[in-house]
Amino acid sequence: MGALPPQGLAPRSDGFPGRAGRAVAMIWAGRATAALIVAAACAACALTAAGYVLPTVDAPGPADVIVVLGGFGPPRAERAARLFAEGGARRILVAGAGDCEAIRDMLVARGAPAGAIDTECASRSTLGNARQAVPMLAGARSAILVTHWYHQRRALACFRATAPSIAFASASVRRDLPRWRLGWTGESKAVLAEYAKIAWYALRYGIVAWGAPATPSP
Repeated sequence: MGALPPQGLAPRSDGFPGRAGRAVAMIWAGRATAALIVAAACAACALTAAGYVLPTVDAPGPADVIVVLGGFGPPRAERAARLFAEGGARRILVAGAGDCEAIRDMLVARGAPAGAIDTECASRSTLGNARQAVPMLAGARSAILVTHWYHQRRALACFRATAPSIAFASASVRRDLPRWRLGWTGESKAVLAEYAKIAWYALRYGIVAWGAPATPSP
């Protein structure tokens, strides 16, 4: 039987298990860092390309109806009101739960007649906007969708898939910042999320967003 260590003293370790553990931890830390760098690079590339691949060519009218999609209400209401004042259409439909009534009020405050505005306040997604709004477009042969620049493609694809007999175009809310500053704004989250939503709509619903020519966003 070997001699026991003096009482109160731990057996001496050769240190290899501790070194091995640290080595494994360093490997995983390196992999995590590399993954973060790759993710950041991919996000930067996506944001840089967004102004080229997400918008479509603006075609602001004339049309039968202006459809204002809910979300980020004030700039969309401003764009729709200006378009209406310029003779883009004689009717306005506000589509989407949450801020549809607020957008309607903003349109009226900017000079659009209340009698020319209809609202659809039930839908909660872009495809839902299309499915709920299209029945309210009865008799219309053309419509202009008002939404943010990065949302144009998916919005047009959803409405065209839902009502192929109606000629849909888009008038966008453009961004004012140069591309290199986009990553420093809250809009960057919406832009990155839009890529994921485009992929999801293609896989889940068979709605492909890249059906219209892109144009750089100024």
